[in-house]
Amino acid sequence: MIIDDAQPTRAKVRMFLEEEGHEVYEGRDGEDGLSVLRNNKDVSLIVCDVNMPVMDGITFAFALREEDELKHIPLIMCTTETVESVREDVKSLGIRAWMTKPLSKKILLLAMQKILKP
Repeated sequence: MIIDDAQPTRAKVRMFLEEEGHEVYEGRDGEDGLSVLRNNKDVSLIVCDVNMPVMDGITFAFALREEDELKHIPLIMCTTETVESVREDVKSLGIRAWMTKPLSKKILLLAMQKILKP
């Protein structure tokens, strides 16, 4: 699943993932993402933007961890910022990777392979 308020970013990540055979769900912000996830509990990984209106990525991560049926889903955070203090503050949320935008297909797929390996 990709959660990002920028439609071009969602489209790019969707293309990366669908080219590799993955089914992709989308959310426009954290609140929309939670709604989509509640109806699609088979999601195996979330790629989420940090800075979004309505519900930002950090707030989304906190909310996700409160959902018993969803809290196990690994989370990759994407941002245009490189704020180390934010990363340190949210380590307990189970965020598995941080990526800087613009996202690279190669880097994204490598991170996914490491996170999803059996």
